[in-house]
Parts: sequence; C-alpha cells; structure tokens
Amino acid sequence: MTINPAELDILVSWMLERDRIRAAKEAGQPKPWTDDPLLRDYRWCNVRRMDDRVSRWLFEHWYGDRDDPDEQLIAAAWARLINWPEALAEMDTWRHPIEARRILEARAGRKEKVFTGAYVIPGAIGQNKVKSICALVQAIGDSSERILANRTARDTWTALIAFNGLGPFLAGQIVADLAALGVGDEWPDKHTWAPIGPGSARGMNRLLGRAKDQRLRQPEFEALLRELVPVVRARVETLWVDRGLIAMDVQNCLCEYDKYRRLDLGEGKVRARYDGAGAPQPSLL
Repeated sequence: MTINPAELDILVSWMLERDRIRAAKEAGQPKPWTDDPLLRDYRWCNVRRMDDRVSRWLFEHWYGDRDDPDEQLIAAAWARLINWPEALAEMDTWRHPIEARRILEARAGRKEKVFTGAYVIPGAIGQNKVKSICALVQAIGDSSERILANRTARDTWTALIAFNGLGPFLAGQIVADLAALGVGDEWPDKHTWAPIGPGSARGMNRLLGRAKDQRLRQPEFEALLRELVPVVRARVETLWVDRGLIAMDVQNCLCEYDKYRRLDLGEGKVRARYDGAGAPQPSLL
C-alpha cells in the first residue's frame, strides 16, 4: 500500500490531539482543551472506542462482572441494538425478550426515547422496531453456542451478519464489545481486522490518495487495514499501549479522520456541534 505521507500526518495528529483532549477533560482542566477549531467546535468519537460516553456507561452499569460468554453475547446484542442508557437501565441484562419487549414498548408508549440517535438501527423491514429487535436478540441468544464457536473476530462477525436486521456495522459493534469483554482475548485477528463502514472506507481512500468515494469492498479493506495498523501503531506507540488500542479503534479513527477532512476541505457540514470554547474568561485588566 502507498500511503500519502501528508494525509497520514493528519490522521496521526488527529489521534494524538483527540486523546490529549480526552485526558484534559478527565483531569478537570477548563475549556478550551485544544487550539484546533474543528476539534474544539464539533463532537468527535474518542480514539479508543471504549472511551466514548455510552461505551463507558455500558461497561460500568450494563455488563457488570458477568464473565459467561453466552451472557456477554446477549448483553452486547441488547447494548448495541438499543445503545440508549436510559432504556437499558430499565431492563435487566438477562431478561427474556418478551419481558424486554414489554418494557421497551411501554417507553415508546410514553414517548420516551428507546433507541440511540448516534446511528441507524433498522430492525426487520416491515416490522415494528421494538418487536423485531427483541426477536433478533432472542435469535442471537438461541444461536449463541454456534456464534461463539468461531475463533476469530471476522468469523464471529460473519456469523452475526447472517441474522435478518443485523448489518455489517451493528455486527461490528457487537464484536468490538465482545473483544473488550474478553470473549475475543484469543482471537488472532483482534489487532488486524475490522469491518468496513462508509466513513472508514472514505478515510482509507483519502489516506491512499484516492478519490474519497472510490468503491472499496470488505476484502480489500481488510488487506489494507492489516498493512495500516503497524504503520499507525509505530507513530502513536505510547498512546497505543496506554489505551490498549485494537484494529477496531483504527477503523473508528479512519471514520473520524474522514469527517475532519470533510470539514477542513469544506466538503460538507457536520450537524454535531460542541461548545469546546467554554464561557469567556473575565479580563484581569
């Protein structure tokens, strides 16, 4: 693979600065946490996916100390197919889907939010979303032994995308959680494989100096990612080790880097603004 050095510099700079912002925020430092106006004024995922707000909530309040892989798979399916803490907080992780459906339908009936707005959760076409998601989780739970028999991240993802209503992105979210929960500790491709997404495809194309919308299929993305991961790791080694990054994080960063370049090049707007400047500080004069 031939990487555009200038684009690689931008990706690496974004990763380092974004994580520096995370650290400053967590340390309680006052805004602004960066001089970069794009990183200051827009919302961004973290470099390490598990540092994002909802992911942290899931690992602190939803997954608990469960160490049974079957339970972790079912919990991860619920987590990413709903991805809304307030809705999940009403449910017991291991409830039967019929009871979960009752709880979620009650929320919907009260006009309370059930599903995340961060990404699209389609459900089965032509079916009520709550009903179809509950049926999907039940189907995954019924097939947990077969799914967990897979010994790589890719094969686990492939088994999940076979379910109606579970596309490549959502299946990838579940696989990433399983990797963080320990199910994937022995997956040999944990540090080299991730599923493609529209943003990460554009990011990879930009990095290679291609037209951003050039068609990129999963097999080619996988091959390119295997080459890219060690290059990125060598440039951010301390961050990589300190945050325990994996290939899924690089895939996520490619998506955010694409968003950064879109804003920087004036190619479009991003709706998620952020008050990163904070209130003006009083003058000492």
